[in-house]
Amino acid sequence: MTNERVEGKILEVLTAIPHGVLYSTTDWGRILNEDKREIRHTLDALEKEGRIEVVRSDEGRPDKPLYRLK
Repeated sequence: MTNERVEGKILEVLTAIPHGVLYSTTDWGRILNEDKREIRHTLDALEKEGRIEVVRSDEGRPDKPLYRLK
């Protein structure tokens, strides 16, 4: 079960920005001022639900995925 408060904040940010802009988990911690572990669990749940897309970079750090609305 996701934290609804964190989920709402994530979706609010992704809805407000231009489509295609990507955010990393480091960005989410700074923007939302929430626990990074909770943010990560919520992002994973949103991905499984098909509401967001995860973009893994071959050039950057594969352990730092980027997120955007689907």
